[in-house]
Amino acid sequence: MPDGPPYTAGDELTCSSDGYPAPTYSWTVNGDPGSTTSMQALQEGERVYVCTATVTFNNGQTCSITETLTVTSYSKYQIQYYATQQY
Repeated sequence: MPDGPPYTAGDELTCSSDGYPAPTYSWTVNGDPGSTTSMQALQEGERVYVCTATVTFNNGQTCSITETLTVTSYSKYQIQYYATQQY
């Protein structure tokens, strides 16, 4: 998770695995395809982020794990507004 909350659109989630050989990553955001790297940028609003890390062995077998996270992120202007309202 990025520093927060609150989270800002553009902050990045990181998915990692210590599997061997190196895993491949697949993200979905609200069910739509996302990043295919270990990082996914947060989009504005409440979204469901799903990361799947998959390891493919030399014999063709695969092993994968999936993590789901619901995050609300705000635009930088919303963050500035909330910060000024607190003081």
